[in-house]
Amino acid sequence: MIKETLKIFLQNIRKNKTLMNTILENNKNNMDIILVQEPPKSFICHVPSHTDPTGDPIYGTPNHPDWTLFIRQDPAQENYAQVATYVNKKLLKMRFTLRLNRRKELHQSYY
Repeated sequence: MIKETLKIFLQNIRKNKTLMNTILENNKNNMDIILVQEPPKSFICHVPSHTDPTGDPIYGTPNHPDWTLFIRQDPAQENYAQVATYVNKKLLKMRFTLRLNRRKELHQSYY
């Protein structure tokens, strides 16, 4: 599979789970990467704890079957990530390389 361009979508979700799910579903066929500011977090379950008889709460960001989520996970609710990246699973089949004929152009463009 050869892909000439990547389509990237950027949105501040403002921790809105419904908006997040809508964006993931509506863009699964036309976007390659979705960058999210203020991703939503929602309660998933309680896990056993040595200090709390009811267990420790675990929070997470919505997943979607067509997207791979990259986020810094911290179980503490107050340290939850402020950014998340979703990569379309269509891209997982690809192998990225730097084209040798463009290397000199890329190097010169940084100066």
